[in-house]
Amino acid sequence: MKLNHECVRDVLICIEENLHYGCYIDFSTVELKNYSSEDLLYTAAKLLEAGFLNGEHISYIGSSIPDIRITSITWEGHQFLDNIRDDNVWKNTKNVLSKLSSASLSMVGNIASQIISSMIQKQLGI
Repeated sequence: MKLNHECVRDVLICIEENLHYGCYIDFSTVELKNYSSEDLLYTAAKLLEAGFLNGEHISYIGSSIPDIRITSITWEGHQFLDNIRDDNVWKNTKNVLSKLSSASLSMVGNIASQIISSMIQKQLGI
């Protein structure tokens, strides 16, 4: 499967908005428009693997698809999300990414960070 950067952003925002401290989200219950449950579970699994989320894989008897229980966003996950949260920054980041054949999540975060820096410099007249 291909990791969808738009889905990554939407999943992180969803988790940030809906997860309360000391609680968890069973990701098989999450529904976001434009994404299948398979896309959402795959994205959550990859974010867990990348260290952007804390949680665990849960297997249920009689189910072929494991669930993912998310307990928190990691520090690194918050930093990444802070770089891509703003709609204008995300739009500009996607514009840059559209000129590339592929980019890792770390590259996405770096591009967004550079766009933010450029916006700050322009605001300050530097």
